[in-house]
Amino acid sequence: MHLTTYLAAALSFTLSTAIPNPFSPDLAARSATCAEGGKSVGGPCGEAHQKGQNYACGDHRILKCRAIGLTWQTTGGENCAAGEKCSVCLLVSVVNGHESHRRAAPLDTYPRNTVPNGDGPVLYYNGTGPVPGVDTLSPKPAALPSLSTQQVSNAIVQEVVAIAEGKFQSDNCSICISSVSALHIASLSLSQDAMTTVLIDICETLDLTSLVDHGTCNSYFSGTGGLGPYFAQLLQMMSVATGDMQAFCFYEFKVCEAPPVVEIDESAWFSPKPANKGTAPEPSGETVEVLHFSDWHLDPRFDIGGEANCTTGLCCHSDSANANLNTTSLDPSLPASRFGDYYCDTPADLGLSAFKSMGRNVDLKKVAFSIFTGDITSHDRTDQFSQALAEYEERSAYATFRAQLGSSIPVYATLGNHDSWPSGFNTPNSFRNDTNSFSWNYELLSSLWQTEGWINETEQQYASSHYGAYAHTTKEGLRIISINSDFWYTPNIFNYYNYTDPDKSGILRFLTNELLAAEAADQRVWIVGHVPSGGGSAVANPSVLFHSIVARFSPATIAGVFFGHTHQDNKQIFYDFAGASNSSLSIRNYTDLNYDTPLMVGWVGPSIVPLTNYNAGWSVYQVDSSTFEIVNAQVYFANISNSLTWNGEPDWEFEYDARSTYDPECQWPATAPLNATFWDGVTNRMMSNNSLIQEYLFLATKKSPMVAISDSTESLAGSICAIRSSNRAVSDTC
Repeated sequence: MHLTTYLAAALSFTLSTAIPNPFSPDLAARSATCAEGGKSVGGPCGEAHQKGQNYACGDHRILKCRAIGLTWQTTGGENCAAGEKCSVCLLVSVVNGHESHRRAAPLDTYPRNTVPNGDGPVLYYNGTGPVPGVDTLSPKPAALPSLSTQQVSNAIVQEVVAIAEGKFQSDNCSICISSVSALHIASLSLSQDAMTTVLIDICETLDLTSLVDHGTCNSYFSGTGGLGPYFAQLLQMMSVATGDMQAFCFYEFKVCEAPPVVEIDESAWFSPKPANKGTAPEPSGETVEVLHFSDWHLDPRFDIGGEANCTTGLCCHSDSANANLNTTSLDPSLPASRFGDYYCDTPADLGLSAFKSMGRNVDLKKVAFSIFTGDITSHDRTDQFSQALAEYEERSAYATFRAQLGSSIPVYATLGNHDSWPSGFNTPNSFRNDTNSFSWNYELLSSLWQTEGWINETEQQYASSHYGAYAHTTKEGLRIISINSDFWYTPNIFNYYNYTDPDKSGILRFLTNELLAAEAADQRVWIVGHVPSGGGSAVANPSVLFHSIVARFSPATIAGVFFGHTHQDNKQIFYDFAGASNSSLSIRNYTDLNYDTPLMVGWVGPSIVPLTNYNAGWSVYQVDSSTFEIVNAQVYFANISNSLTWNGEPDWEFEYDARSTYDPECQWPATAPLNATFWDGVTNRMMSNNSLIQEYLFLATKKSPMVAISDSTESLAGSICAIRSSNRAVSDTC
């Protein structure tokens, strides 16, 4: 049936059966005429109109006659007023509010039901009619009661304990990261005091006393230990986005994989090495003497006769005990000699005797200056240490150095991890906008150095506000740059926020700027720090950046790099990089080294303190007076195994001469420095000569009988690798 015929029939049927027809009997005919001719002949209520007037279907206009239930609609289903345009005109009937006589095609967009719904409601499509809109708001539930600080704290403790017990996670890395993440969220709303309580409760619930430095959970985080507020501040600043939790769990607990080393764009730090800066200047043949001592660790609480063979904490204290032998300092298994022991910090007479031995073995009139590579304070338990003790020991130490060496031998010092309280903690100035919690220490130490005449006022002012760092030119013309290496020291917890930034403190930017200036002035430089950039005590990102800086400015500008910290006599070789890790030559793979290009050597000074199981020692260097490279070195030591037999004072002995030991056939030129090339040759010989690396390891302990030297080929190879590693990423491959 043709559509127009169907519409006419439908209209006729509707008018005759569904709704009484109040109009003339030819309405259906008029409608049919409309359909057939494409023009309307009826008005809104059935009145006649002529063809061509505004109610023409062919012109997409509609007719409306609500009085009798007849409605003209668009194909979308909307009722239209007379005169409106629509795509198709349809005449439908309404019966009891339902559309009962429309037959819809599958894609007919008519918005109401066309299948009859009896006496049920009209059902709609497309959100039309009385259907609520998509942006209609619903009522909110009644708010939960506000939680008290105690309730929040208890909930956090329960969460972390459940995570730590592995009820829902089995691998230790996930447990650690989840635990730290929960504490981070808690720290965003809880106060420092509340977070301290949370940490104590977690520590006690999980019985983590092995992690609190031989104290109790309460004394470690609160009381005299007082580390809780520092951890609370760290937790608040940490973020998963910068890998902080993974880094913390790797470096502090070794339960996660090492986080990836960040890509560092070296072009943002320095220009490429100039062509004329690829070699060191020629030696002058003239030398001066320089003393190097490190890791003083004088213990003002050293208990003469106390237990020197304790099983927990620092020995030679009044509370030292040996749990295995059931002895205390009242009845010790090994009484502490007033001259020291292997499990103890430096007693006064041992420390003072070190300086006496310098005067006996070196002509101090020929000593140009000395370097002290850090660590003043004792290794007291965290809950027995304090800021007051740190200040007392620092003042005492530098006054002693001055008294022993005199006014003619400057001491150029650097901060060690045991030159602050809490030990090892340092924060960048950007950590808090108002003040740095450790500024008291920077101000104290820099003022002591200035008072002794070792640095000037301008250098002191910079050091006091920049972590103790300074750059000073000696009277011989050498530029000494002292940096605070705690900013790559692994136990410094503040290295684990914004972890992907390799220089949060700006200490390496300071170093780079100083080196650029020295390079422009053709001035030679020594870098003095405490924690070696290679080895297990360094965080990867800043250590690889430091290696990159040293490689860039060696050997033309940098003449020497000096560390302490290990309590051993070590060397650390800086090699050039083999290439870039991608197409950008300014971004490198920091484990890909060119072992054919040694650039610089780091001298790790022996410690005066015998802890742990080492003898006491110090070094003297013969330094070229023009190039400032080390031409030779000797080490002197005190054999602590004899400390109970010494009469009057410790006996200091000559240990070894570097040239005689490592170049016994005098193949190295007499005036040539013991530079990176020399030590690279030594390590190459070690690879085929186990006795040579074993001798090196024995001398590193200052000939201690307490340390067993391995004869394992694998172990010895690892020791050689350590000498040839100058950043943490390389060290992790050893």
